Amino acid sequence: MPSHPPQPRSSQDEEPLLRIIARRTVCRAKGKAWSPHFSRMLFFQGTGAAGDALVALALAGSLFFSVPETEARGRVFLYLALTVAPFAVIAPFLSAFLDRFHSSLRWATVIAASGRALLAWLLATRLHSLYLFPIAFGVLVLSRAALVVKGALLPQLVPEGKTLVAANSSVSRVNAVAGLAIGLPGLGLIYWPGVHVELLFAALVYVAGVVPALRLPSGRGRRAEHERMNARTAIRSISVRQAVVATAGLRLLVGFLVFHLAFALRRADLGTLGLGFLVGSAALGGLAGAVLAPRLRRLLREEGIVAGGLFIAGVAGILAGYWFSLTTAAALVFAFGIAAGAVKLAFDSIVQREVPEGARGWAFARFESVMQLAWVAGGLVPLAIPLPGGGGVMGAGVLASLLALIFVAGRRKARTARAS
Repeated sequence: MPSHPPQPRSSQDEEPLLRIIARRTVCRAKGKAWSPHFSRMLFFQGTGAAGDALVALALAGSLFFSVPETEARGRVFLYLALTVAPFAVIAPFLSAFLDRFHSSLRWATVIAASGRALLAWLLATRLHSLYLFPIAFGVLVLSRAALVVKGALLPQLVPEGKTLVAANSSVSRVNAVAGLAIGLPGLGLIYWPGVHVELLFAALVYVAGVVPALRLPSGRGRRAEHERMNARTAIRSISVRQAVVATAGLRLLVGFLVFHLAFALRRADLGTLGLGFLVGSAALGGLAGAVLAPRLRRLLREEGIVAGGLFIAGVAGILAGYWFSLTTAAALVFAFGIAAGAVKLAFDSIVQREVPEGARGWAFARFESVMQLAWVAGGLVPLAIPLPGGGGVMGAGVLASLLALIFVAGRRKARTARAS
């Protein structure tokens, strides 16, 4: 039989497997353009989310579940005071840096990945010293910096034909899947050989994000003075202000539920295993929210997604509070994961829509500090006031419902004012 000459390999055959998977994740619709920079952003964000999840599991076991409840309250309060609240001071410097060096956003992603790797390695040997708190603070700042840079860079990486909501959704889906996939190995490493090895594993995961970060594009230059003025005007617009209040309010409720349910788990002697169960439910909810948001965007504007997410959180909180148990708590965090994921995606898209391109890093740095402080404020409530499990959850549901009503009423008032 005549032999066929060897066929030349196509460019797709030569592509690394990771790139092929990323391309299919980014772009499912036939004929839609594929952006290699977007897939690199996905990989960078996924490794960061996985590393953050491993660090969070390590800190939960060391700060909270390994000590008596009274001491745990003091440790958590100290953690919030020394590692989270100062972010309000750091955020203006971060926004000023992004403002002045907008063309170097790629190097900010490299620093965020490599810096967290170094800090996770240091944390592995200093868990039982006071160095834990400043190191954890450094991890937090770099994690928030990665989110800020993502918000600033993402609009110029969006593949052709893909909306901002859909692009943000892709990032959130990758983050949720990464957090879910790393959860069981992380818990296994904590139980054996120990939390120190788990943190060294987190450092390796962070290092994996350095390579795609190095290949991301730089920003588009320093923003001009007119962009500065336009940004200040944009963040004071009614749409942005209402979205900030709604999203920060939901973030406050999430912070409250994190610590409220953590103390409920302690009282039920469920510990880290129960926490892992709830974290998994929350991650699944966040994944569902990321999947639903772009589909909802075909029917609703971003503001409609915000209102719908708040209503979902409100109904879930009221029902779970009335029939409170571990199962309903898992259902609650799943629903809140859907709501928080969809609302955050819609909020990011509103900011990206309203704020000039060159000023988005500055705007996201400002808003991330607001969101973080809202989360801290919510977490302080169960530390200061011990609440019954069901009662606290129902109260969160009522507040979410009120936020939804206030947001809808505000939107209607704004539309009426524009019409007149």
